[in-house]
Amino acid sequence: MLGFNIILERARKGKQDSLMRLYDLGRNAVFNASYRIVLNAQDAEEITQDAFLKTFSTLDSFEGSERDFVAYVKTIAINRSIDLFRRHSKEPFYEEIDNTADQIEDDTDFEDFPIEKIKEALNNLPDGYRLTITLRLLDGMEFSEIAERMGIKESTVRSQYARGLEKLRRESLKLRVES
Repeated sequence: MLGFNIILERARKGKQDSLMRLYDLGRNAVFNASYRIVLNAQDAEEITQDAFLKTFSTLDSFEGSERDFVAYVKTIAINRSIDLFRRHSKEPFYEEIDNTADQIEDDTDFEDFPIEKIKEALNNLPDGYRLTITLRLLDGMEFSEIAERMGIKESTVRSQYARGLEKLRRESLKLRVES
């Protein structure tokens, strides 16, 4: 089994088998990160391929581990997914209207809920709520980073996140009772 650095070196030389191995290495993580934002498999697949193509064109300057490589491609895909999301979103982000968003706690406890119900509840949220929760909880982004990538105020992101978590809790409970 070839190590990551050898695969990377071969990919830099244009070896198709090594390029495919790099693609296979991160494809699922990159696709899933994109899909959680755009909610469309075809768009997510296109974004995934574009992110890898961009990464492959800059392989000569890439330095890092296998984990760094996947994170790099995933970041490109997330940025492109956010761009697509912003172009197609029907719902605007709403400005913070109170200071409740300043008291956000990330100790959300959804352990008692089946993952399918949480995904369903998440997909039922308004776009802004869904996106901020996805980027914060699933992709581990900081509020400031989300705000910068979305081109909105950090307080708006915090507000969307706090309201989204509350709505997610209610939706999850509702779906749990219905099952």
